[in-house]
Parts: sequence; C-alpha cells; structure tokens
Amino acid sequence: MCMETHINDWNQVRTAYHVARLGTVSAAAKFLGLHHATVIRQVTNLEEELGHKLFHRHARGYTPTAAGENLSRIASVNEEQMRGLVGLIQEHGSKVTGELIVTTLPRFNTLVTSWMAMLQKENPGLRIKLIIEERALKLEYGEAHLAIRAGLKPTDLDNIVKHLLPIQVGMYAHKNYVKEMGTIQSSDDFSRQKYVLQTNSPIESIHKWIDDNVPLENVSFKSSDHVALEKAVIDGMGIGLFPTFLALENKDLELVMPLVDEWRSDLWIVTHVDLHRTAKVKACSDLIKKQAQLILSRNT
Repeated sequence: MCMETHINDWNQVRTAYHVARLGTVSAAAKFLGLHHATVIRQVTNLEEELGHKLFHRHARGYTPTAAGENLSRIASVNEEQMRGLVGLIQEHGSKVTGELIVTTLPRFNTLVTSWMAMLQKENPGLRIKLIIEERALKLEYGEAHLAIRAGLKPTDLDNIVKHLLPIQVGMYAHKNYVKEMGTIQSSDDFSRQKYVLQTNSPIESIHKWIDDNVPLENVSFKSSDHVALEKAVIDGMGIGLFPTFLALENKDLELVMPLVDEWRSDLWIVTHVDLHRTAKVKACSDLIKKQAQLILSRNT
C-alpha cells in the first residue's frame, strides 16, 4: 500500500532548491540569509520527510541526486511563479515609478524603443525593461506587464486586449535602387529584381508568394534579424518587406509593387486584467495608443 507523503514546511523545499542551484550550503545560506547549520538541518529534515536522499555530499559541496534534480526542477518553476505573484501584488501603486517590463516582436523593437524613450522622459522614476521575443510572454506570471503582439487577436481570458494598428506589409526598396532597377509592373519583372528576405516569414501568404515568384538566385540577402534586413534594403541590396506604417516613416523608401490584400495583419496591445489600471501600465498603454493614432493620421 502506497502512503501519501506530506511536506510540512515548504521553506525546506526552497532551501534545498537553492543548495542545488548554488552547489554549496555556504552559498545557499548567504543567499537566503540563514545560518549554515539551519540550511543543513532543513535539507536533512526534508530528506527524512520524503524518504529519499536529495544530495550527494562531498568535499566540494552538494550534488543533487536524481530525486534532488526532480525537486529542483519543480521548485524553480514555483520560485518563478511566486516572484511573478509578488510582482502582481506590488504593482497596485498610484505612482509611475519602479520597473516596467514591456515585450514585443523583433520587427517592432525600434518603434517600441522610441515609445519607451518618450515614456521614460515623461516619467523619470520609471525603469523600463524591453524584452524582444517571438515567444508570447506570460503576463499572468509577471514575465511582462504589457505586450505588443501581432497577428490574430490574442484570446487569453485573463488579459485585456485592445487593437493598436492595422498592419499592411508591402515590398519596398531604397529610392536609389528604384532609380536603377525600376519597380515591379508585372510578373515579368520578378526575375530581374534582387530581394532581401526574412529567414522565415510569419505571414503564410507572403511565404507562398515568395516561393511562387522569387527565383532563389535573386535573393541577395537573408537574415532572421529585422535590423539587418532594414539596413540591407537601405544600402541598396534589394527589395524588402516592410509594414507600410514603418516604411512611410522613412522618406528614402519607395513602394515597388501594388499592395497585396492578403498581406494584412493587426497589432495588439495586451495587459493583464489585474494590472491594466495600475499607474505605470496605464501611462504606458495611453502613450502607445496615442502614438499609434499619430501614425494612423500621418499615413491616412
């Protein structure tokens, strides 16, 4: 008959996790602000409760056993979630101060950075951390306070989602390239142009169009980095894909072929339901929406 094991003191789990993470009792004791003997006692008590050794003891420190590695892996997730929870609890202040974590996609990092500069100038007490990732960070765990996402409308039930901008992608080139190579007037022109392309296009219709119309030998430059792609187009290496609202901000870029309806998407601003009314998240959200409206008015 299997007897259920209960952990009476979860502080012991946290202590064992940091011993595993740091490798020695001394380092864990210093990190946790505990006495050396207290750390040893908590680890020993936890091993007795679980009925398994969690560490191999040796002169150089503590090495997790298989059981210790399992405990450490689960505890690390709990530790991260707890930090996120504490962050959520502490965010309900009225001042626009402290750390603000914003996340967006690589395509929009330059634009969002300019918005964050405006926000920080208006709120000098704000410390802004901008995370550039394709992955959708989990706002409910405190990984970010505000996200700017592209594509279909996010459907997370715990998040507040507002439409920010329509995204129409087009083919653009530097004006000097256009002067030399001309624009695309028909399918006959595809094979005489050079192309600067993203390694993997996130919009399926664009990916299909490239496969159907762009000869491989005409691709002069490819990269997964949008800053590198933009620089390649500016330097005249070929035609590249740009959201129209970003391309129109650069007077040296010219549209080289008619816009394709299927190359459309949307940009969304996402905040967690528990944080969207806090002072710093609201200040950030309001500024971003204001700047988005200015972009729309300039592009109209």
